Amino acid sequence: MPLQYVPHEKAKEEFAKLPPDIREEFLYAIRGLLYQPFRPGPGYWVKELSGHPGLWRLRLTTYRRVRIYYSVEGEDLKIYGFGPRGGFHSRLHQTDRLHR
Repeated sequence: MPLQYVPHEKAKEEFAKLPPDIREEFLYAIRGLLYQPFRPGPGYWVKELSGHPGLWRLRLTTYRRVRIYYSVEGEDLKIYGFGPRGGFHSRLHQTDRLHR
């Protein structure tokens, strides 16, 4: 049974600001995560963040500098943010999104 996609409000805003081709790639990757959240798929890699158990990063293969941070809680795929690599983790902490 697939997971349910639950984006953070700020993640929705960040997603809307991405170029259409990147949004399309992320939508494809998210569909894959709903079925296999801890495995890479065609066009993306996933990795658990060291020092943050349960928090995962998705990186696209074609747009390697753009990320998603997410976790799986029960039946929910929670996405905390979309954004460029540089300082992304710090920005998520500053906006208090990672406190689950």
